[in-house]
Amino acid sequence: RCTGDALRAFHTAMRSSPVNTKNQAMKEQAQGTMLKVLTSFKSSEIEQAVNSLDRNGIDLLMKYIYKGFEKPTENSSAILLQWHEKVRVWCSLGSAPLCQVLVSAFVR
Repeated sequence: RCTGDALRAFHTAMRSSPVNTKNQAMKEQAQGTMLKVLTSFKSSEIEQAVNSLDRNGIDLLMKYIYKGFEKPTENSSAILLQWHEKVRVWCSLGSAPLCQVLVSAFVR
């Protein structure tokens, strides 16, 4: 079970994502914040966080995961792979074609 603080931080970071801005500094700050949030989760907590999202949230999360792979920090890649796996499972359970495209594009 996910701690309340981690899940709250996750949802806050997701809600405050600057998706429609062209301000690169703001996007990079949001990416850094999200990477800190994602890497703060224990492996056993990731699935609950992923399952709390809708399709749009999953799409945004995948974008953050890919950005995290582009600029890894200490041990972030291993944790991001765990997030990616939980998203892949989430996508395989529903009819989420966009997720399937994103996941398959990443795996290639």
